[in-house]
Amino acid sequence: MPLDTSQTNQKISIPSLQILFEEGAASNSLNILHEGAYSLEKKFGDTSLPLLQVSGKNLTPGVISLFGNGRYPCSIKTTHPSVISTYTVTTATIHKSIQSKMSLGVMIARTLLREILELTKKMNAISSLSSGVEQIRDNMALAYYSMEPSMFKDIEKERYIYSEEEYIPDECLRLVRKNLSTYWESGGKLPETIHRMFFDEDHHELLKKVYPEEIEIEDEEFHFMRKILALDPAIQTPMYEADISILIRICEKFSQSFSAMVDDLDELLTNLHSSMNSLYGAEGLIDKFYMILDLAESGSGDEKPEVIVPLMEAIGEKCSRFLLVYRNIFYKEFQGASPNLNNLISKAKKISQTLDSSLLDDILPVGGADTTVTVTVDMEALKRDLDNSASKILNFAKIPQEQVKEFTALLAKLKTLKNPFDADNETRKIRKNLIKTYWDVYSSCIQKYITGSHNVPKPVLMMLKYGYFDETLLEPNQVMYLYTAEDTEKGAPNIPIHMGTEWLEQIYNKNFVTSLDELGQTYFDKIKNDYKDMPFKKESDVPANIDTSENRLKYEMNAMYQPNVRLTTGNPGNFLPILTKFHITLPLDKTIVTRKALSDTLNEILQIDYSAFNREVMINNEQIRKEFVQRSIIPDFILVPSIGSKIMMWQDLSVLRGAGSKESRGRIIFPIFILGDLKTMMLEAIAAFRWELCKNILGPEWNNVGVPSITSEYMDYIQFFKKNKDLSIEIKEKIAAEFKRFRTDRDKFVNDYMLWIKYESEGIQRLNKVVRGIFYKHIPFQKDIRDKVSKLPAYADMHNRFTNIRNRQFREFEARYKKYMDAQGRYPAVIQENLDFYRI
Repeated sequence: MPLDTSQTNQKISIPSLQILFEEGAASNSLNILHEGAYSLEKKFGDTSLPLLQVSGKNLTPGVISLFGNGRYPCSIKTTHPSVISTYTVTTATIHKSIQSKMSLGVMIARTLLREILELTKKMNAISSLSSGVEQIRDNMALAYYSMEPSMFKDIEKERYIYSEEEYIPDECLRLVRKNLSTYWESGGKLPETIHRMFFDEDHHELLKKVYPEEIEIEDEEFHFMRKILALDPAIQTPMYEADISILIRICEKFSQSFSAMVDDLDELLTNLHSSMNSLYGAEGLIDKFYMILDLAESGSGDEKPEVIVPLMEAIGEKCSRFLLVYRNIFYKEFQGASPNLNNLISKAKKISQTLDSSLLDDILPVGGADTTVTVTVDMEALKRDLDNSASKILNFAKIPQEQVKEFTALLAKLKTLKNPFDADNETRKIRKNLIKTYWDVYSSCIQKYITGSHNVPKPVLMMLKYGYFDETLLEPNQVMYLYTAEDTEKGAPNIPIHMGTEWLEQIYNKNFVTSLDELGQTYFDKIKNDYKDMPFKKESDVPANIDTSENRLKYEMNAMYQPNVRLTTGNPGNFLPILTKFHITLPLDKTIVTRKALSDTLNEILQIDYSAFNREVMINNEQIRKEFVQRSIIPDFILVPSIGSKIMMWQDLSVLRGAGSKESRGRIIFPIFILGDLKTMMLEAIAAFRWELCKNILGPEWNNVGVPSITSEYMDYIQFFKKNKDLSIEIKEKIAAEFKRFRTDRDKFVNDYMLWIKYESEGIQRLNKVVRGIFYKHIPFQKDIRDKVSKLPAYADMHNRFTNIRNRQFREFEARYKKYMDAQGRYPAVIQENLDFYRI
C-alpha cells in the first residue's frame, strides 16, 4: 500500500519491497530518505522496467514530480528496510522550500544527479543489448538469402533494388530484401560461403544503419551545473546565499534532463522489442534458420549438415546470450520468444554428434580455393621458406628476448581461440599485447628491408606486404596465394600508386613529405614538442642529427601507417594486424587491390566526375603572371598491409602551408585486401576528399553561403532544408529521418555524392531537387553524360544555367588569355588546361 503523505511523517520505518508511490499518482510531499534504499520502476506499454536503484542517506525520492506536472513519473518502492520522513510540499511551494532552506536544495540536486547517472547506466545496458540484437538480426537476414536461395528466385544478385511498394506480408522476408538491396547498393559483397564469423561482423555502414551507441549526455548546461555541484561546499554555499535561483535552476535542469532521458528510453525500448520480435518471435529469423537446419538434417536442404551445424551453433550461442542479458536487465524472460531457439541448439548438438568432427571445422572461403594457381610452385622450397615463419620473422627483427618470449606465448594462445575477435577481456588483452610487439617487429624489419636493398627472408617480405606472420594461422591455399602473388601489371602512369613498403622507403629517403598524425599534427610539430628547449622556427632549422631518416620513418609508422592499417579494416574495435583465416571472408585473389584495378576504377569514376581532384591554383612565372587556373592533382594512393572494408581519405594536401601547398597531392589509403566493392569505397574516399579540400582551400569561408562553394551551399541546405520552399513536407520528413543515420555533415555529403555518381549520372533520380541543383553546379558530369541527362525534365533548367555560366566564363578567360598565345595560335599547357575545363 502506498505511503500516506496527507500528513507529516517523521522518520517512520518502512519494510523492504513496500511501494511508496505509484506511477501517475498525485504528488503532495517532499520525501527524505534517512537510511535504506529505493528503486524506480516505469511502465512502457505492456513492459514494466526497473530503471534504477539508489541507496544511502539524505536522498529525496520522487522529488522530480515537484518540478514537473505534479505526478510521479515512476513507481517508487523500497528495496531494503528504510527510514523516511515526509513533508507537505507541492509544485507551487517547492521553490519557497529551497529558498528557506538551502541545504534542502543541495540535497534535492544531488539526489536528482544520482538518479540521472544510474538511469544512464541502465540505458547504456539496454543500448548495448539493442545494438547486439540488431547486428545479428541484420547479419542473419543477409545470410538467409545465401542459405535459402530458393526463397528469392526473383532477385537478381547485386542488382536488386527494394521498393516500399512491394507487397511482402512476411516481415522477416521484407527485412531480408531491404537489407540485401542496401548492402549491394553500398558495394557490399556476400561471402561465397557463409561462415560463423559473418555473424560477428559489423555491416552498419553497408546497411546504412546506426546501431544504438553508448548514451552520453551532450547538454553543456547540464555538465556545467554538474561541475558546480561538485565544488567544495565552502565555494558553493556563498554562491547560493548570494543568489539562490542558481540552486533552483540546477534542480529544474536536472529534472528536465531526467524526463528527457525517460522519453529517449521509450524509443530505445520500442526499437529493442521490435528487433527482438523479428529475431526471436513467431516466424522470426530463428524459426527460419531452424527450418534450414531441419531440412539439412533430412537431406532435402540446399546446404550440407557439416556446413550448417557450425553456423547454427554460433547463432544459438549469440542469441542465447542476448536472452540472458535481457533477463538481467528486465528481471524477467523475454515474452513471445519462439521455442525453436532451444530446438535449434539441441538439434545442432545432436547432428554434430553424428558427424565426423573433422567436418565441423569452420568452413571458410579461402584465397585461391576455387582457382588454379598458374605460377609453378616448388612446394619443397615453399615449405622450406615458410616453415616456422613466426620464428624466422622474430629472429630477423632482433627484438629483445623478453619480448620474443612474451609474443610467442601470446601467439600460442591466439591459435587456441575459437574466435580471435571476441570482445571478452581476455581476448582483448591478447590482441592488445600482440599488436604492440607486432609493430616493434614490423618497424625493425622495414628498416632492414630499406637499408638492406630489399634482401629479406620470404616470410618477412610477406609480413611487410600483407600482414602475414604464421603459416598455421591460414589455410594452406591462402599461404600459397600469398607466397606466389605478384602485382606485375602497372596502373595508369598519371596515377601515383605505392605499396606500403615503397611509401615508407620514400619517406626514409626524404623524397616525400611526412604525413599528418591522427590529431592533425605534422612531423615538425612533433619535433617542436619533443625539443621544447630548442625553439625551432621552421623545419629547415632542425639539425641533421635530429631530422634523420630513421626518425622520419619512425614518425611515419606511428602517425600514418599504423593508424591506417587499423582503420582500413572497418572494425578498429577488434583489430588484429596479423592476417588469419578468420579475417578472410572472400577468396584472396578476388579481394587483392592491384595497381591496375585501382587505376581502372579511378578512371571509371573520373569519366563521370572529371573535376574530382580539381582546385584553383595561382601560376606566377616569367611567362604567366599571377593567373588563377584550374588544375587536377591526383592524390597519392597507398596500399597498406590490412584486410578490410574501408578506404581512408587521410589528408587532402601533403604540404599544409606556404608556396606550392595547394598544388600538393593528397593521400588516400587502401587495404591491400578489400572486402567489398572497390568502386563504392573509392567513391566514399573521393567524396571526403572533395569536402576536405574545399574546406582547406577556402579556410574560414568554407561554410559562408556568400562565397559559393560545394561546402557552403550544402551546409546551407543541411541547416535550412526545413524552411526550403522547393521541398515538400514529405521530402523534408524523409530528409530529417535520413540525416539521423549520419554522425557528421561530411557523412551526409558523402552519401548524397555516391547517389549522384551511381544513379543520377544514369538519369535515375535519387536526390531531391535542391541537392541536385547544388551538385550539378559544383560536381558536373562529363559532357556526354550532361548531354544525355539534360534531355530529362528534372535536369533541363539546371543544365541551361550551368551552360550559360560556363560559356560566359570561357569567353572571359579566352579574351584574357590572348596575350599568352604564340605565333602558331597555341597557349601554354596550363592555360590550355584551364580553357578546356571551362569549355562546354
